[in-house]
Amino acid sequence: IDENRVLVAWDVTRDESKIAMITRPTNELITNEGWSTVDIWERSTGKVKRLQDTLWRKEAPSPYGWLDAPSWSPDGSILTFTVDFDGYPTEILVTTFGKKAGQKTHRMKRPRALTVNGGTSPQWTTGAGFVFVGEEKARVRLYSLPDATDPDSGATVLTAGDVVVGAFALSPNRKRVAFAMSNPTSFGDVFVASVKPGTKNYRQVSVINPQVSDWALPTHQVVQWKSTDGTQVEGILTLPPGVTEARGLPMVVYIHGGPASSTKFRRRFWGYGRTLMSALGYVTFSPNYRGSTGFGDKFLVDLIGRKNDIDVADIMTGVDAMIARGIADPNRLGVMGWSNGGYLTNCLIAHPEHGKRFKVASSGAGVFDTAMQWMIEDTPGHVVNYSKGLPWQRPDRMIKSSPLYTIDTAVTPTLIHVGEKDPRVPQQHSIALHRALHTYLKVPTELVIYPKMGHGLRTWGDKLTKMEWDIAWFEKYLPVKLKSTDKSLAK
Repeated sequence: IDENRVLVAWDVTRDESKIAMITRPTNELITNEGWSTVDIWERSTGKVKRLQDTLWRKEAPSPYGWLDAPSWSPDGSILTFTVDFDGYPTEILVTTFGKKAGQKTHRMKRPRALTVNGGTSPQWTTGAGFVFVGEEKARVRLYSLPDATDPDSGATVLTAGDVVVGAFALSPNRKRVAFAMSNPTSFGDVFVASVKPGTKNYRQVSVINPQVSDWALPTHQVVQWKSTDGTQVEGILTLPPGVTEARGLPMVVYIHGGPASSTKFRRRFWGYGRTLMSALGYVTFSPNYRGSTGFGDKFLVDLIGRKNDIDVADIMTGVDAMIARGIADPNRLGVMGWSNGGYLTNCLIAHPEHGKRFKVASSGAGVFDTAMQWMIEDTPGHVVNYSKGLPWQRPDRMIKSSPLYTIDTAVTPTLIHVGEKDPRVPQQHSIALHRALHTYLKVPTELVIYPKMGHGLRTWGDKLTKMEWDIAWFEKYLPVKLKSTDKSLAK
C-alpha cells in the first residue's frame, strides 16, 4: 500500500492470498468523501491494484460517496463493499474476480423501499450468501442475499416482524448469526438464529435489563398523515405510561437526526428525549419526515435541494394531524432534537408562521447557518449534496436552508446543547444561535457546552446532565398539568 495513504477498513481472504483495503489520502474525514478508493493487494504479485471507481463516482448521483465494509466471500472470488451517500441511498457493490472474465462490479439489487443500513457491515456466511441489515418503515431487519454474483438476485428477510436489529456477528463456522434486537414492547437483547433463508427459529439468549419487567413504561404506535403535497408520511407516537388514548395532552415533537435516518418503532433507553419525555407525562411525536430512510428512494431524495422546506412541511402537517385527532393540545407544544433534529428545531423556532406555536424548545448540536456549516464541519459533502452545489454556486439555497435569516421572528424559550469538540456541527453554530436569541432578541435561552465532548454525548454524567437540563427547562415552560382523566399519571 502507498505509505502516503491512510487505511480505513480492510478484509483478508481465508487463504490469505488477497487483502481488500479502503484507503484515503489523509486522516481527515473529509477525504473519505470522494477521495477514498478500493485497493486490492495480491500475494502472487506482491502488488496493489485499484478498482475502477466509475460506478460509484462518475455514474453515481453524487461523487461524495463514503466507501466502507469490504468483505470477501469464503472462496475469495467475490468482494462486497458499501458506498454511503449523504442524501442518496446507500448501496452494496459486488465485485467478482474471474480468471477468464476478469473483474466486474455491479450494484446489489434491492427493493426500492429497502434502505441498506450503512452503519453495519455485510458479512459472508457459509452456504447462504451474505447477510446485511436493511431498514423499511421504521423496522430494521436482517436480510440475506443468496447469490451475490447475480445482479437480479433478490434479498430475503431473516428476522420478520416489528423488530429493530442492531449489530450482528456470525459464528466461527458462519452458519449462525447473533444479533441485538428490540421491538415496540421490549428493550434490546441478544438473539441467535440460523442464516438459512426462511428460518423462523431465532431465540433470545440474554435478559440484559431484568429490572424493567415491572416498570410502568411509555407505549409506541405508528401514525400516518398526508403532507402538503399529498405524500403520506409516518411517525411514531409515544404515550405516557398507563395512557391508552391520549386526549389533549401536552405534546413534544422529537425530531431525529441524519436526516438520512429515522425514528424506529421500538422501545429504547434514550437520553435525547423520546422515552424520557413520555415517561414524564408528555405525548412524544416523532415524525419520519422527507429525507428519512426506510420509506423508499424517492422519499429519501425528495429532500435534496429542499431543506428547511419540505421537511418542515412534513413535520407541521403531522403536528396538525395529531391536534385534529384530539391527541395533542394545540396550546401546549414543545420541540426538541439533536444533530439534524437540532437543526430542524432551529428551523421551526425561526419559522415566521410555525415558531410561535411552540412554548419551549431544546436544540442539540444543530446547524444555524448552512454556508458556515460547509466551511467548518468535517464532512462538507453533506452540505454540497443537499444544497445541490457549493456555497458560491447555490447561495439562494444556502440562505433558504439556514434558520439564521428568519431568527428575528423567534419567541420560543430555547435550551441549547453542544459538545465542545464537536467536529460535525461545531459549537460556533450554537454560540451564534445563543447570541441571536439572548443578546439581540431577548428570548429566554441557555447554552450548555459539554467539555471535551464530540457530536454525541458519550459519558454517563453528560447524558444525565442533558436530561436534567431538559426536564427542568420543559417543566418551567411547558409543565405537565394532570387532568382527571389522566389518573394513571398521578399514581
